[in-house]
Amino acid sequence: MELYPCIMAALLLAAALLQFGMPGLEGRPRAALRLTQVACVSAAAWLLAVFCLEQDLAVWIQILAGAALVYLVFFAVLFIPGLLARRSPEASDRLARSLMTIGSVLAVFSFFTKLPSVEDEDVSEDQIRELLAEADEEDIDEPQKELLENVFELDDTDVDEICTHRSQVVSLNMQDKARDWKQVIHDNRHTFYPIIGRNGEDVIGILDTRDYFRLANANLESVLTKCVDKPLFVAENMKADDLFRQMQKEKTYFAVVLDEYGGMTGIVTLHDIMETLFGRMQEADEAVLPDDIRQLSADTWEIMGSASLEDVAEALNVTLPVEDYDTFGGYVLGTYGFIPEDGTQLEIFLDPLSVQIFDIHHHRIGRTVVHRMASAENPENGKARQAKER
Repeated sequence: MELYPCIMAALLLAAALLQFGMPGLEGRPRAALRLTQVACVSAAAWLLAVFCLEQDLAVWIQILAGAALVYLVFFAVLFIPGLLARRSPEASDRLARSLMTIGSVLAVFSFFTKLPSVEDEDVSEDQIRELLAEADEEDIDEPQKELLENVFELDDTDVDEICTHRSQVVSLNMQDKARDWKQVIHDNRHTFYPIIGRNGEDVIGILDTRDYFRLANANLESVLTKCVDKPLFVAENMKADDLFRQMQKEKTYFAVVLDEYGGMTGIVTLHDIMETLFGRMQEADEAVLPDDIRQLSADTWEIMGSASLEDVAEALNVTLPVEDYDTFGGYVLGTYGFIPEDGTQLEIFLDPLSVQIFDIHHHRIGRTVVHRMASAENPENGKARQAKER
C-alpha cells in the first residue's frame, strides 16, 4: 500500500514524458502515444481510488482527491509542458534532456505504444473494398463511395477502354494542304489534333491549336516547326493509373494509343482519365449527348452502339462476352457476321436479347432498342429477322 503513491507518481511522470517525447518513440503513431498517456493517467486514478478505499476515507475526501488528481494531470501533464515550451524553449530543452535518463528507465511503458500502424501493417485493396461495402450511408455517402471505388478501378482499367477510338478521332493529314488543315480546325473545337503521315497510318506529331492561332503565316512549314509537338505513344493495354503518372512526368495532356502492331488504336487525354474517376463531365459549349443506356420499361432499353459492353451486361443483368468486345455495337456486329450498309435497319436475336438497330452510320451502330426475352421467345441466335433500307 505504501508503494501506491510512488507508482502513481511514476505513472504521471510517464504520461508527462510521453508529452515531451521519450527515447525510441520516434515514428510511433500519435494516436498510440495519446492512448498510452490516457492509460497511465487512468491507472493512476484507479490506484488513487483503491488507496482511498483501503484507507477508509470519507466520501468527500475521495472526491476531493480525485478532483485534485484531475487538476494535477491537466497542469502537470498537458498544460505546463506546453506553456514551458512556448515561453522558455531553452529551459524546456534542458528539462527534457534531464528527463531523458528517467525516460530510459521508464521505457518499459513504450510497450503499450507498439500498436499496428499504417506503416507497420499493409492493408490490401480487397480489405478496403470490404470496408467500403460494409460502410453505412451515414459513414460514407454514395458519391464518395463511388469515387473511392473508381480510384481502385483505375489500376485495373486498360487505356483502350477509355480512349477515343481512331474512327472518331479528328486528325490532320500530311497529304492535305494548309487551307485544308485550317478548315478542319475551323469546323471542330478541339485543342489538339494528331497529324497522320503520308502513308496514312503513322502519327508523326500533335498540333497544338493554341500555338497555331498565334501564327501570322500558317503555312505547313511554319505550322510543323512551331506548333507541332512530339507525340506520347502508349500501349493499349497500359493501365490508366500508369498513364496518369507518365503524363504527369512528361507534362503532357494528350497521348496516342497504339495496338500490338504499332497502328493507332485511338487517343486518350487527361480529361478521359478524370471522367473515369468522376463520371462524364459535360463542357459548357458541348452538345448534350444521349445516355448510352436508357431503360424504357422493365425489359426494354435504348442502347447506343458506343456503350460499354460491360455496362450493358450490368444494366441488363445478362451474361455477355465482355472479354471479346469493348462496345455493344462491336458485339452486335461481331455476332451478326458482317457489316450492314449505312442506312440499314434490322433486328437481330442475340441470346437472350432482341436488338433492333435503327441507325448505322460510317459502318458503326448508333441507336438500338434492346428487349430482354424469356427463353421461349428466343429464336436462333444471331439470326436477322428483318432488314430494310431507309
